[in-house]
Amino acid sequence: MAVTAEDSQPNIPQLLRVDEVAQLLKVKPRTIYDTVQQERIPFRRPPGSNILRFDLDEVLAWTRGENNGGKNKR
Repeated sequence: MAVTAEDSQPNIPQLLRVDEVAQLLKVKPRTIYDTVQQERIPFRRPPGSNILRFDLDEVLAWTRGENNGGKNKR
């Protein structure tokens, strides 16, 4: 079995922007901002920043009800 570059890479999360999450969930970006404010969706905000990012795997798990979201990871 050959090892590919993909196999040797650690599991790096794919981080999405607000507009990408909105498109994925078929809602308006304002809905995503409101959901973040209510801490109902998993999101990340780098320290000292107001930029929001969303881990694709976490968002998909959240849509399946596998976690309750809202934990701000810095």
